[in-house]
Amino acid sequence: MIVRKKKIILIQLTIFLVVLTLLYNTYRDKNEIKKEVKIETESNPDTNSFTDVEYSGFDLVGNRYILNAGKANFKVTTPHDINMTDVVANFYFKDDTILKILSDKGFYNNISLDMDFRENVKATYLTNTLLSDQLTYSNTNSKLLVTGNVHGESIEKGEFFADNVEYDLTNKTLDFSMFDNKQVNVKLKN
Repeated sequence: MIVRKKKIILIQLTIFLVVLTLLYNTYRDKNEIKKEVKIETESNPDTNSFTDVEYSGFDLVGNRYILNAGKANFKVTTPHDINMTDVVANFYFKDDTILKILSDKGFYNNISLDMDFRENVKATYLTNTLLSDQLTYSNTNSKLLVTGNVHGESIEKGEFFADNVEYDLTNKTLDFSMFDNKQVNVKLKN
């Protein structure tokens, strides 16, 4: 019985010493001088900001869309006007096709559902790619307006260069135009 008690006391003493060593190593650096790191954040009480934002819904015609942004902010006085960066939008049309739009900056009105994509805009639809400075989706007018250095490519049909392209979603018509009486440059494939 004495041997058993000695083993128990030895085990308890070992555990106690291990715990003391851990506590000492944990708290021994408490008296060292710590460097302060000052983090300054810009905050505006009139603006709310969010990261990794997703908006989704249906446009006035019944097509589904999902709008993602790396960062989004809006003013407290106008919460329906949302400014975004690192924007990715997917429009799922009733005919099971998808329009994908990427841009560095964007704007979304969550009441009218109008969207504006700016800077390094890239839109892809089926086998077509469209690059531009700005793309505006007007839900209220059922139009898609693309402006500024518009370059369109189609695997089947060729490519074009224009200053403005307007697509009427209701009538399914496409209008090309240029500034300063220049001509639209179109290269069609045979």
